[in-house]
Amino acid sequence: MKDKLAYNSVGLLLLMFVAITGNKGFAAQENSITLASEGKAMVDIVLPKSSTVSQVYAASELNKYLNKISKANFASRVQSNKSSIRLSPRKFSNPEAYEIEIKGGDVILAAGSDRSMLYAVYDFLGRLGCQWIAPDFEFYEASGEVIPQTSDLVFSLKSKVHEIPQMEYRKLDVAGSRTLAADKLLKLIECMPKGRYNTLRFAMDRENLKPVKWDKYRLELTPELKKRGILIEVGGHGYQHFLSGKMEDGDLFKKHPNWFGKDSTCRPSPSDRLVFNTENPEAVKYFTDKVIKFIKDRPEIDIFDLWPPDVGHWQDCPEQAKSGSPQERQVRLANHVYQAIKKVRPDIRMEIIAYSYALFPPEKTSLHRDILLEICPINQSFEKQIDDPTSSTNAEYIRAIKEWREAFPGSITLYSYYRKQAWRSAPVLIPFYMQKDMRYFTSVPLQGIACYAETNDWYTYELNHFVLGRLGWNPNTNVDSLSKVYLRARYGTAVATAADSYNLLEQTVRRYGSIPFTSLKTQEEIKQAQEKVDAQMLAIRRSREISQDKSLDGNFSRLLLMYDYLDRDLEIQYARVSGTSREEIYTQIKEFVSFLESNLDKGVFILTGSDDFSRFTKKYGLTNQSLLD
Repeated sequence: MKDKLAYNSVGLLLLMFVAITGNKGFAAQENSITLASEGKAMVDIVLPKSSTVSQVYAASELNKYLNKISKANFASRVQSNKSSIRLSPRKFSNPEAYEIEIKGGDVILAAGSDRSMLYAVYDFLGRLGCQWIAPDFEFYEASGEVIPQTSDLVFSLKSKVHEIPQMEYRKLDVAGSRTLAADKLLKLIECMPKGRYNTLRFAMDRENLKPVKWDKYRLELTPELKKRGILIEVGGHGYQHFLSGKMEDGDLFKKHPNWFGKDSTCRPSPSDRLVFNTENPEAVKYFTDKVIKFIKDRPEIDIFDLWPPDVGHWQDCPEQAKSGSPQERQVRLANHVYQAIKKVRPDIRMEIIAYSYALFPPEKTSLHRDILLEICPINQSFEKQIDDPTSSTNAEYIRAIKEWREAFPGSITLYSYYRKQAWRSAPVLIPFYMQKDMRYFTSVPLQGIACYAETNDWYTYELNHFVLGRLGWNPNTNVDSLSKVYLRARYGTAVATAADSYNLLEQTVRRYGSIPFTSLKTQEEIKQAQEKVDAQMLAIRRSREISQDKSLDGNFSRLLLMYDYLDRDLEIQYARVSGTSREEIYTQIKEFVSFLESNLDKGVFILTGSDDFSRFTKKYGLTNQSLLD
């Protein structure tokens, strides 16, 4: 067992070193310091004299994991006469920058902010072999991290480490999550800085598919987010939160019909799908006053999203075109609200989105440079890279990105859709695809990346989440080595089979599966894909049978569930192009949904719980309601 632990620890450490540095070899280290000997701490942890809550937390994390490794207890002090691990605040040009070095018999963890101090701590621990794979959700049975064990602990470093992120914002979005609860959110928050995410986005307070509401969790989560330096972003699609025809029991619309959008008959309508009349000064004042009250009452918010209703209609009435394009109207409103916000919360950032009817920059109005912009390529086709000139689907988004970058000098982030509800838990695992996209985004340059997150099918997209935060930090991270760190943690000595399995998923699901904007292939193409999938399922089962580490059995089961999903999906895809009757395809879909329903507690699949059969029939292009009964 001792030999096995040593092998796993060294193997993980080697792989992570290669992933971080891109080096192919592991050079001999020159500077070393003994941290623990025979289970006894040989160094102290030294905090700044006037420590912040975040710095104290960073020290506690350092002690916790050093203790897990060596069983030694490391004292935290503000000064020490012996060798120490010193947490040292510094001024860097980028506040997220940090350094690690061995100097004068001490390990120096220097950081430009409380948040980056935590990154320095986790980087340091990672170089000792600690790996954080995922939040410790209940279905993992405490397998979310890998910690080596040794009573004699030595830290070695050849040269000073200097790290600085390429992207300022690395976000996870739980605004539309269907499965997150307070306990799960706490576990997600705990894991975020370990994966180099720095922003968590919530919805404001709305009932659309029961999104995660910030007001429900703010008192419990704010201290946990703040002590880790995680930015709190709140908003989402929400003009209707501040001005809606449903307000005041519908009387607001009755009193002020001209405050609201007009339908296709050019009559004012209380529908929240219509953007309110942004040219009406009274409506804009009412709206702005509500926004100001919202953010004043929630001083913990770092980024406020001022987004229109999801796919909201700006001008169903032709005469509304006189007010300008949706792009013009959105930017004029944003600039106005931002100036009002600055008077009461000069510290807060405000964000709008380039999306739907307002994808491109306006021609006449400039967005204030201090407003954040997030571009949302919601219909991106994953058959080809986003910047592939042969992809007609993606060309519109590339044009929008380029035009915004030329027109707007401020910070632009991208909502990546590397995990989508519309995928219906399909195993779209795309680490290498993501890297190519990310290299393009940083070349533009964009300043951030966001990705939707869900709890109950986290395992399906776990590798995407594991890789994306690190790519946001450095898009040239060695993804092959990083993936093997993940796969070794999840599948032990079956890492080669696991790598083949995940590579096949990356090449198959996005090209042959039923995810939106992937073209339906021929019978022969789908049949060849099915044969590869069936062969790989056999390889996974063989590896599971011979694995000597039964603690990993649940992970093999989850991987097989992902492959079972793909196998069923391809079977229906084949039926669609082979002349199979609609009734037979409906039967296949019913069996598919039943399969998902029976495996909802494994961390692999989620369903809406509301008419899922109809959702899947629509997914496969079958919408004849008479056949759904």
